Amino acid sequence: MIDHVLILAGGSGTRLWPASNSKRPKQFIPVVEGKSLLLLTIERALGLGIPGHVIIITLREQLEPVLAECARIGTGRDRIKVIPEPAPRNTAPAIAIAAEYLRYSSGGENDETAAVLTADHLIYPLDNFAADMRKADALARQGNLVTFGISPTRPETGYGYIKSGEPNEYGSSVASFHEKPDGKTARAFLDTGGYYWNSGMFAFQAGTYLDELSLHSPGIGKLFQGIGAKASSHFSGEVEVVMEGPEVERIYKESPGDSIDYAVLEKSSCSAMVHATFEWNDVGSWEEMAALCSERPEAVDPHLNVNGGSEDIVAVESQGNFVYSDLPVALCGLEDLMVVVKNGVVLVAKKGSGQLVKKVVQELQKRGRADIL
Repeated sequence: MIDHVLILAGGSGTRLWPASNSKRPKQFIPVVEGKSLLLLTIERALGLGIPGHVIIITLREQLEPVLAECARIGTGRDRIKVIPEPAPRNTAPAIAIAAEYLRYSSGGENDETAAVLTADHLIYPLDNFAADMRKADALARQGNLVTFGISPTRPETGYGYIKSGEPNEYGSSVASFHEKPDGKTARAFLDTGGYYWNSGMFAFQAGTYLDELSLHSPGIGKLFQGIGAKASSHFSGEVEVVMEGPEVERIYKESPGDSIDYAVLEKSSCSAMVHATFEWNDVGSWEEMAALCSERPEAVDPHLNVNGGSEDIVAVESQGNFVYSDLPVALCGLEDLMVVVKNGVVLVAKKGSGQLVKKVVQELQKRGRADIL
């Protein structure tokens, strides 16, 4: 099994705005059975039975809510480490500082494996997830940088895609990576077959990732080399906060921001893929949240006011709407709308336009409306 799990828990809180925001992105929203997506991810990581650490990489301003979620963990809390990034620099630097911590804490060993999970995905059943993680661990120990590909169920334009290559015992090689496509291209991917959604989850030996990062993106890789020996740490309860100090501050000021896909995977000859057998939902739009509430109403947190599931929602001659609200809402003669009332802000969107919420946030940023972001 994988030795360690890294959890990416930063984010700007744009896709599920206004329920999520820059201070409390969507991983902190209580969605399933009263638990946040972050808490579910930590439990999933510990449930793998790994021998090593669960390392959460977050932004410094989100450290306190992360520690609050960690405090809800029972057994295994002492195995959690948290890295508070001084500034957002995307996934390649975030994974680099965690991999450098693993190398430093293991006395310079490079062969320990690590899985990278995101803090805001839903994954089930866990038995399938564990079985796929064992496949990824096997590929990682062969020197591969492993991605998890999700079989597409629709022509989705909100995800990146991976084209599978030659099959192997545990999955396949990667033929190519593709950016988020337009609708026509997404339909062609689905009709052609062999294309998978890029889940944003990975596995590798720490040394392999650091070597490939230094090779393909030296502006990041070489900058982070040896940072583990120069960093400090402190405890917050049973959880150790690591990779702090002036040198970390300096490196983050100098580091370019880039994703692991751009910085490493698309350039590396070591990329491989596990074809995921688990169900995956990145809850990446209000459409996805609406689908979750519809498909798994028994699991959705009971405090949510969801259309058709709450006495606080009145719908007259209205159908196909989704409501997520702190307040009572009445709908009259409306169809296929998504209504979100959270944190003193109202969002009304037509179903199918959820990806435009990011543009709303960008427009509010231009207007200087930090008070509602």
